[in-house]
Amino acid sequence: MAAHDFIEFSWDEQEDVKAVLASRGLDLREFKITDNAPSGGEKGAIRQISVTRITNGKMAIYDTDHFAPWITDFDEALAAGYFDD
Repeated sequence: MAAHDFIEFSWDEQEDVKAVLASRGLDLREFKITDNAPSGGEKGAIRQISVTRITNGKMAIYDTDHFAPWITDFDEALAAGYFDD
């Protein structure tokens, strides 16, 4: 699997994450977001998104495929206070 920083995510995925964070009064700079995307030949491999809040080190990993709503799961975690201090 190849690791990608958030700036390598698709522009629409980046915009969706930024919108979720803004709706919660948070800033992208407060988080480190990366993924471990399957390499071209890995059939059935699941993309994993790692989200870490920089200020407190709280981390979550979201398993997803190209069409799965990991951003919705992230938004729900924010709403539940998972990444709070």
